[in-house]
Amino acid sequence: MAHDEMTGNEQDSAYVRRCLKRLKDWGAPLDRWTCVEIHDVADQDAEVPEFFTCELCDCQKVRFVHVMRHENYFEDVSVGCICAGIMEGDILAAKERDNAMKNRARRKQRFLQRKWKQSWHGCYRTKYRGTSVLIKRSEGNRDRFHVCADGIDCWSYKGKPITNFLSAVHAAFEIVDPVARIIG
Repeated sequence: MAHDEMTGNEQDSAYVRRCLKRLKDWGAPLDRWTCVEIHDVADQDAEVPEFFTCELCDCQKVRFVHVMRHENYFEDVSVGCICAGIMEGDILAAKERDNAMKNRARRKQRFLQRKWKQSWHGCYRTKYRGTSVLIKRSEGNRDRFHVCADGIDCWSYKGKPITNFLSAVHAAFEIVDPVARIIG
């Protein structure tokens, strides 16, 4: 039977077999992997491609990378949604994480377009999901910004000092809508 004539279930099982074969070839466990991190490659630096290549199936169009870990394997494996589901034995859980990340990406786009109220002393304020968010210039260095939200103070974004308003807005979103809630 030609590949095009295969039913969805036959294609799915062939895909699963191929992924499991790769794990076996690596000498890696075949099940009970845990997702320890998920990230959106669109949030990476501009020099990073918009998509990631799955380390298990070599799919080149992965946007949301699931970082999988197993106590009996020496390194983490970064994969796409379906491979994550195969590795952990729960494709539904992986799809739910992936959908949660898609929803978060949409929320982030809306957050970045949000109007901020500027106070008379130069602070910018907004509310997000009931949380007050404040962005202001740092007192000691007017070229730097400070973000305060949800009881968290932040002076850097992606390991660099916040030197512009847009980076401050990105940092604010990471505080009020952290990826950790999806893995949690």
